[in-house]
Amino acid sequence: MKTLELINVNKTFYTELGALDVLDNISFDVNEGEIVAIVGPSGSGKSTLLNIISKLLKPTSGEVIVEGDIGYMFQHDHLFNWRTVWKNILIGLEIKKDKDEKKRERVKELLTKYELIDFINNYPQELSGGMRQRIALIRTLATSPNILLLDEPFSALDYQTRINVSNDIYQIIKDQKVSTLLVTHDISEAIGMADRVIVLSHRPAKLKKIIEIKIDSATTPLEKRKSQEFAQYFDVIWGLLNEQ
Repeated sequence: MKTLELINVNKTFYTELGALDVLDNISFDVNEGEIVAIVGPSGSGKSTLLNIISKLLKPTSGEVIVEGDIGYMFQHDHLFNWRTVWKNILIGLEIKKDKDEKKRERVKELLTKYELIDFINNYPQELSGGMRQRIALIRTLATSPNILLLDEPFSALDYQTRINVSNDIYQIIKDQKVSTLLVTHDISEAIGMADRVIVLSHRPAKLKKIIEIKIDSATTPLEKRKSQEFAQYFDVIWGLLNEQ
């Protein structure tokens, strides 16, 4: 079942200097429970795509079909320093005036499973960057979205923390079976996290190729990085990104 489908999506921004074409006829889908990564050169319109999917922007033409609700996790965690971890996590449910106790119990189960339950009365500034990102993801999942949009979610973290957090977040996403679209500039991250990788061209972004990642011997992003197939996928994607 398709959770998300883009059909011939185009985006042009109009400024005082004229028209700026950003997206050129983009079509792809995300299946239920699948993680799809988008990579492309800087300024190729990756974040613009997420903003169109989340309805923060309208496409100039084309169609976006979303089955259910969207959860959007940005590059920075955007946790409120004056609210405790628990109150940060519940903010989406508060906004929706959703008092479903089952959703709160589910959040507590996630916090317990990923060893964060002891920090629910702490404030964000008391946590490490990796913990903040895990909390931000659980906050996004609290409203039970059908599809999760991740915009460079690990880019503010140091390299070691980034790998550890990507492992944890991958596991949370797969455990919850939530369809996910990940935007990243990191090829290794895309291969490690994704079931498929979409490669975009320079602006205006065209869809160059969709690569299915099959590494049967690995079950986590870190294990994928250690596999023989990893380097082959990396070389293919690197080559596509550097084609003129």
